[in-house]
Amino acid sequence: MAKYTNYLMLLPGLILCVLFLIIPLGIILRISLSESVSTAEFEIHGLTLEGYVRYFMSPQALTILLNTFGTALLTCLICFVVAYPFAYFLTFHIENVKLKSYIISLLMVPFLIDWNIRTIAWIPILGDKGIVNSALMSLGVIEKPMSFLFGRIGLHMIWLQTFVLFMMFPIYLALNRIDPELIQAARVLKAPPSRVFYEIIFKLSLPGVICGWIFVFVSTLGDFLTPGLWGGGLQTLGLSISVFFGKNVWPYACTLSIIMIMIALASLYILLKIVDIKKLVYER
Repeated sequence: MAKYTNYLMLLPGLILCVLFLIIPLGIILRISLSESVSTAEFEIHGLTLEGYVRYFMSPQALTILLNTFGTALLTCLICFVVAYPFAYFLTFHIENVKLKSYIISLLMVPFLIDWNIRTIAWIPILGDKGIVNSALMSLGVIEKPMSFLFGRIGLHMIWLQTFVLFMMFPIYLALNRIDPELIQAARVLKAPPSRVFYEIIFKLSLPGVICGWIFVFVSTLGDFLTPGLWGGGLQTLGLSISVFFGKNVWPYACTLSIIMIMIALASLYILLKIVDIKKLVYER
């Protein structure tokens, strides 16, 4: 009986996963295969692949998929470009532990503010009469205000502000787990700095990089509110799902949900095949 005690500790989490993940996904899959749904009584009738055929035969399907996954991957890349140098500097160039703690605490302060307030704060910065446009016009770079908000630029800026820490912290954790003696040994052996960085630092930090990419990718992929408010008419899969659910077109909305989940799982599978993120939690 004692050997089953550890497995009993998994029981509460397993029950929650079944009740709030497996069963809801099963319901969504079943509705996506139905011919019609009575929204009043929630009765499912028929069994068909009509919704999937309808979507992939749609001329807008490829555009929506490219918009959805293209913006998500571009956001991951932007967050990576911003987060990796900062995590690297924080790890290898700041030795004071208290100072590191203060910097990390300051980075988390914006998350104590409501998302709406943090998002609206971009209006006086990137708006037509905002700081950026006023500065560019005063310098003579532009003659009239540029449209930063309500487009892809504003969308990626807001997503960068929202998700950059989700990219930075896994990278910072991975960099902190690199044995400094490996770096010192490579330098003693006269290895070029670029090779030391790529062969040791970057490759050993890949579990954190992939983990950060997964966090940002999944978060942006399922976000429909931000593209709807700030995307300037950009149509994404999440936004389409929201629209069809709002119109009570349950089967087609569930069809789009399953398509997004399957493509997301395939993308995550590829990312996880690149590197084993379990190394991120191993003790060095």
